This record gives sequence, structure tokens and C-alpha cells, in this order.
Amino acid sequence: MAEQGGFGVIVKIDVSATLTAVAGLLDVDFPEFEKYVADMTDHSAPGGYTEYISTGVREVKEFSMTLAWDSSSATHTAIIAAFDSDSTVNMSIEDPAGSEVIAFAAHIRKLGRIAKQRDGYKCTVTVQPSGVPSIT
Repeated sequence: MAEQGGFGVIVKIDVSATLTAVAGLLDVDFPEFEKYVADMTDHSAPGGYTEYISTGVREVKEFSMTLAWDSSSATHTAIIAAFDSDSTVNMSIEDPAGSEVIAFAAHIRKLGRIAKQRDGYKCTVTVQPSGVPSIT
């Protein structure tokens, strides 16, 4: 298994029906996957240990990315359009080696512009995947 740092991660968003690499990606957290379970421990549980069952519900958790912000960039315009929309937008995130691509529909939940002294103009974008992802 090849190990490497986060440099080279690609996040894509749908621009005119084509998944396009988001410009100016500075930092990103990969989404976590969660399976929901329910505590079904009864009084006769062996050894008094908690027993869980699967509820059948799974979730791809929200994640954040920080961009060097340029509202005239086609991908940043697509992010704004997705935020303004009530519909999901197709997106994907790819590991640095290009060996795993997670594709999903998503809502853009938050846009947080950042303008600190002695730094570039940035935007933190919060992405909430929705539905079943595809992992290839």
C-alpha cells in the first residue's frame, strides 16, 4: 500500500454536466461514513455486555474544504449555484494516488469567506453528501 500526504487530493463538482476539479483547493477533510446501530441490551445479556443491532441506516458525514477563493472561477460559481439551489449537485473526491474515488450527490451547506491580514482571500465550504455514494 502506497502512503503519501494529502497533496494531490482532487475534489470535483458538476460544471455543465462535467465533473470538474475545484480550483484553488488548499485543504480538505475526507467525508466519514457512519453506520447507525441501536442498543438492544436486555436484562439477560451475556455477561451484562451491551448488544447492538444495525438500524439499516448509513450516512456519509459532512466535510469541509478551504479554497483560495475566486468567485469568477467556473467551479466556485458552481459552488455558489449549488448553495443557492435546493437540489443536490454531483461531486467527487479522489485520494492523492488516484486509487480511490468517492462520487456522491451533495448539498453545499455553508460558505464562509476568510479575509485575514497577510493572507489570501479564502472560503471554507461545507459539503453534505446525500444518498448512496459510489466508491471506485
